[in-house]
Amino acid sequence: MSNLLSLKCTKDTEGWWTEGDIYPARVVAGGFVLVGDDEELDGEGWSAGPMEYREDGSVLYQVGGIDGEVVFEEAAQ
Repeated sequence: MSNLLSLKCTKDTEGWWTEGDIYPARVVAGGFVLVGDDEELDGEGWSAGPMEYREDGSVLYQVGGIDGEVVFEEAAQ
């Protein structure tokens, strides 16, 4: 199992990501991922935690520690 993912931004009220774009992410402890942003795709400053595990196998992740809402979707494998 690879610890690298491609996540699609489905919602961003902060302006660091572009909705509909794909971003690289790396899985870290506890199911959390570190994800890049528009300015630094390989950045590891943003931590997103799983917020929903869907029946089709996809996962929604939400960036924590910010005032707005940022959500990413991992495609079903």
